[in-house]
Amino acid sequence: MKRIIRILLTLVTIFLLMGCNKKEEQVGIKGKITEIHIVEEEITSVLIEGDIEENAMYDKANVAIKDSTKIYKDDEEINAEDLEEGQIIEVIFDGPVAESHPVQGTAKTINIIE
Repeated sequence: MKRIIRILLTLVTIFLLMGCNKKEEQVGIKGKITEIHIVEEEITSVLIEGDIEENAMYDKANVAIKDSTKIYKDDEEINAEDLEEGQIIEVIFDGPVAESHPVQGTAKTINIIE
């Protein structure tokens, strides 16, 4: 009987650990671009304001844009220069964010919704 319980506990542990390995990326913020920051004619960051929703973690964020940031509109990759104030976007952060208000982080992916 103890052997069966150990086997069951081992199987449950394995299934739980397998579930933890999923790399589903969480949207950090979804909202409107309210400011665009430009340095030497390049967009370096954007300020985004939205609402905390089920699928978004923050309501306001200052998002840095790096060369590695992927920006998409209608499933097509575009350049940072195509970002405009008033656009509705979703941001997936690359790594941790500074938990100030607004949060500060670097964008891994930006999806333009509207």
